Amino acid sequence: MSLLDKLRGSWFGAFGSVFLARGGASVATFLTIALLGRTLGRAHYGDLVILLTIMKVASELAGPALDTALVRFVGAAESSGAQAAHYMRAVLKAKLALAAGVLVFGALLVWPIQQVIFLREGGVLVPLTTLGLAFAGAALAMMYAFVQSSYQARQQFGAYALLEVSGALARLAAVAALAVSGHANVTTMFVAYAGAPVVIAALAWLVAPVVTAGREAIPAAVWREIWQFTKWVIAACAFTSLAQRLDVFLIAAFDVPKESVGDYCAAVQLTLLGDLVIITLFNVLLPRASRLHERRELLEFLRGFGMPTAMGFAALLPLVLGANFIADLTFGNVYADTGALFALLLVGTAFALGSAPAGATLYGLGKSRSLAALEFAKTMGVLLGGAILIPQFGVFGMAWVVAAGKGSAGILTYGLALWHVLRRDSVHSTRSQQSTT
Repeated sequence: MSLLDKLRGSWFGAFGSVFLARGGASVATFLTIALLGRTLGRAHYGDLVILLTIMKVASELAGPALDTALVRFVGAAESSGAQAAHYMRAVLKAKLALAAGVLVFGALLVWPIQQVIFLREGGVLVPLTTLGLAFAGAALAMMYAFVQSSYQARQQFGAYALLEVSGALARLAAVAALAVSGHANVTTMFVAYAGAPVVIAALAWLVAPVVTAGREAIPAAVWREIWQFTKWVIAACAFTSLAQRLDVFLIAAFDVPKESVGDYCAAVQLTLLGDLVIITLFNVLLPRASRLHERRELLEFLRGFGMPTAMGFAALLPLVLGANFIADLTFGNVYADTGALFALLLVGTAFALGSAPAGATLYGLGKSRSLAALEFAKTMGVLLGGAILIPQFGVFGMAWVVAAGKGSAGILTYGLALWHVLRRDSVHSTRSQQSTT
């Protein structure tokens, strides 16, 4: 049996369970988004998405780097034994320190953010207390991600899938309760949307703690390994988070009409449907890619996912063609431009599908510096492109920039992974020849 056959046999079941779970979670999220959009209206829905974007950026500037390190090192350690436990405890301590830092810096940033984004001629759109909740939500989101990553690192994809679905259903229930009770506003909906999954993660921890208590000191070598890996992953994750959400900040900062902001934010939320395949593939493949070292294995790994990537591309085409129908079904025809914006953004997502196995390969090889450089270039492209096109074309200019950035980054990531794999063999061969001589 070839490596590819083994991989397909091992990952397909995991991918299937996680994909189905994410599919169920996406349905729940879809209903949640529709309910939020219809309950709050175009303008206030845009305010809510900006708050959620602030929370996401604050939680993802460094948090995913630690999650990726957890999956890589625990996965390589076969998810058991003292060494794996050391990695788990070290990442948990680092996450707690990072969450505390987010709360401190958030308290310092709420007023400047309010003045730049939420201050209009009609007055303040979002109060400081609500902005503070965005940073508190970011700190809690980091801990939710830690629980998820712990299941992923151990390849406990059943528990991972259950947490994913439960969190999405809890969020839907909380938002629906507010909508029915008549207590829906930007602040209460934010608390429901951000807080419900965290409650589920806390319950999961109580039922089955993912980290066992230990009195022994974490070896210095463990901290060094984590730092050597994460120092560039942090940069990559920070630029990725900024590139993915800089568009929302830009259209808000350029004083685009609130209704257009609502249209764009609605389209961004719908695009999460297309991101489902990319995220699922990456989450399943990363612990497996971390165990591959030989050139032949790595090449087989990359080439083996050409067909699934093509199938994912084809699966997104009906969504592009039916973008207007999906937008009207979700938000109603009040969101006039959401369908066209959704179609544009989804095209970029389709071309980014190859980044899942490629990104897992690069992280598995420890080539986080290359990913950081690529994400930096993508961030600069979104920033400059948005600054040029938003004043001329509004939200559609931003959509073109984001679609082009996602698509080109996906293609370049795959090429970069292939280049590193081929170069790795060349480097090893050169060193071997030199030692023989």
